[in-house]
Amino acid sequence: MIIITVQEKEVLLWHATLTRIPHINMKERNTALDILIDYEKNESYLNITLNHTLTKDFSPSERGLITTLVYGTIQNRLYLEYQLEPHIHTRLKVVERMLLLMSLYQHFYLDTPDYAIVNEAVDIIKERRNKRAGGMINAILHSCFNETRSLDDLDHDERLSISTSHPLWLVKMLNAQYGIETTEKILHADNEVPLKSGRVNTYKITREEFLKKYPEFTPGYLSPDSVLLKEGNIAHTEAFKEGLVTIQDESSQMVARLLNPNEDDLVLDMCGAPGSKTTHLGTLMNNKGTLDVYDLYPHKAKLIKDNAQRLGLTNIHVHTGDSTDLSIFNKQYTKILLDGPCSGLGVLSRKPEIKYHDSSAMDEIIPIQAKLLENAYSLCIKGGNIVYSTCTINKKENEKQIEKFIKKHPDMYVVEERTILPYEYHSDGFYMCLLEKDV
Repeated sequence: MIIITVQEKEVLLWHATLTRIPHINMKERNTALDILIDYEKNESYLNITLNHTLTKDFSPSERGLITTLVYGTIQNRLYLEYQLEPHIHTRLKVVERMLLLMSLYQHFYLDTPDYAIVNEAVDIIKERRNKRAGGMINAILHSCFNETRSLDDLDHDERLSISTSHPLWLVKMLNAQYGIETTEKILHADNEVPLKSGRVNTYKITREEFLKKYPEFTPGYLSPDSVLLKEGNIAHTEAFKEGLVTIQDESSQMVARLLNPNEDDLVLDMCGAPGSKTTHLGTLMNNKGTLDVYDLYPHKAKLIKDNAQRLGLTNIHVHTGDSTDLSIFNKQYTKILLDGPCSGLGVLSRKPEIKYHDSSAMDEIIPIQAKLLENAYSLCIKGGNIVYSTCTINKKENEKQIEKFIKKHPDMYVVEERTILPYEYHSDGFYMCLLEKDV
């Protein structure tokens, strides 16, 4: 499965470490279980399923607890399965497996009494199955709770894989690319709670003015346009509704600044949805000049239009089209942003399900990235700039991709190249490279 970019739709946050939470009632447990079952059966994205499920029928506290159960279970799945495995002696159906994993998450990571976990898990399965199934769940959970499986017999990579719930292939890949010490920092950062990061719409207000007007926000750590919301949901704030702030991770905010367009530039954003970087480009251009943006799907193109309209930007021209097809373009540009499709390994704290995708997805996406870079080269005028960016930290999709591109096009050279790792600023992992074409 291919990940393109982080959706500009705030995902409710979950707890990644031992946390004291209120009692979780049956409604919350049942809803969380339904979401987990849907994820397991349909390989759905957790944030999309949650957004569709957690309607106004749920209070904010209920939404938070349900999200904690769902994200916590998937984020820590390998460790939970490791603990469950010795106690399973028959093939489990999806409902039973996800119920057990959700229950084990509460036992190992939340301050929930074991008797409450067992009693409510048994009640849930009896209602969905029968009394016999309740007895099985009861026996398995008691067995798991009484005997925690040790990691001592595993080698270093296996132990790191299980303890942080990252597949072994990913641990080995990161070790090879970054070394053991950095890899450990990355894996632990992936399991931390992501910050509620937004970008101030500096076309309408400065960050200083914004922070004075909205004290519920604090300055970010990396981007000069970023703010962090202390509590709540950015999309529900008055500032968001007024178009004074938009949801965007801090690392992502550095991409448009690297391209640094001005009012006179003719700018192209090749893969724009949902529009966070596009609107940042439009803002940096002071809502002047021409900014063409393309996306493959009409519903995603609409997201870009909606975001631009909310932020009051009129210099953005949205098109639906496949940027791997050079024939859809009819002009060249002074500055081009290619925020390419990628494996998404930089956003695992927000989308933990990505780490369980088949590693072959990376091999499939690399030729598409190369094709997009070729088209960007054809569309860039002499003396113009291209920024290639991804929300992955896999060097094969980043540095190695650029090396091959430069070797093929000696009239292109790297002006600046940067990788932001997840632990450095408590942000998403991102790669960005500013290229220039010789005159």
